Amino acid sequence: MHILNLNTKEINKDTYNIELNEDYHFIICNPWELKFLKNNLNLDDDTYKDCLIFDEKVKVNIFDHHIFFTLNNFQVLEEDMIMEEINIFLSEKYIIVVLRKRNEIYKQIKELMGESFYYKSNLTLSLLIVFSTILRIIISNQFENLEKIEDEILQLEDEILSEINEDISLKISHIRSMCRICVKNIRPLTYIMDTLTKEGMEFFSDENSRGIYMEKEFIKLLKGVDDSIDKLYSFSLSTRELADKLLDIYSSKVSEKTNNLITKLTILTGISVPITIITGVYGMNFKYMPELNYIHGYKIALLVIVLIPLVSFLFFKYKKMI
Repeated sequence: MHILNLNTKEINKDTYNIELNEDYHFIICNPWELKFLKNNLNLDDDTYKDCLIFDEKVKVNIFDHHIFFTLNNFQVLEEDMIMEEINIFLSEKYIIVVLRKRNEIYKQIKELMGESFYYKSNLTLSLLIVFSTILRIIISNQFENLEKIEDEILQLEDEILSEINEDISLKISHIRSMCRICVKNIRPLTYIMDTLTKEGMEFFSDENSRGIYMEKEFIKLLKGVDDSIDKLYSFSLSTRELADKLLDIYSSKVSEKTNNLITKLTILTGISVPITIITGVYGMNFKYMPELNYIHGYKIALLVIVLIPLVSFLFFKYKKMI
């Protein structure tokens, strides 16, 4: 656990001797460390349980004292995809980011604690900036992972064009499945951000000038994030379409390979049929066949049998059929 006190700008790793209800805080923890904060910050029981269980649901809940936002992040490691849940609690006096693993996102959010962009005169605005920055970090991370998937698709496309093997179809199914998972997890964000923008601003709204100012800043920050999510979703759709095209390319290459095989068999048949006819005719047991008594008949038959495939080969070569 890492706790940044925005009032003192000190970072601590435990909750002892920290006035969570008085000062403003930026906190990173895992789901099991959240229990030390639950009572002090009056966190909702249902959302607390949601943090403990990975359910692959993207949601936003607006409570009296805080906003709860959860999303699924995907990480591409080599050729596998790992799903992880990120939970965020946001109020006027604190922001809590709940992550299960200390990965690249955890590292970037932790580094965010050392940056000096906080407004000492308006720490609630600082929390909103932190919130939007965290969302941008997550979106940027998903962009990077989509680019990894795109690279795998292009590499697989080159592999399909060069050679068809038994593993290709399995790789295509795997990469298409990864793309579907990406779209499935990014799509809800477009609707969630609309909810967060429309209903979340009411959490900060107030009749006084400070409340109106905070409401405008909240909308402004989330508007930029919303645009980034739209671009991310469009990128995920284009990546999925690119993966779907792999199946068409694969089918085309298989058809081409089959057609080549059929062409070769047809050529072989065309060459062998005349020879079969000759051997069939002179293999008949009729008594009166003039050519059987011809002294050079055997040599001529052999010569014709040799010339047929040779002439056929030159003909098909000229026609560029082989």
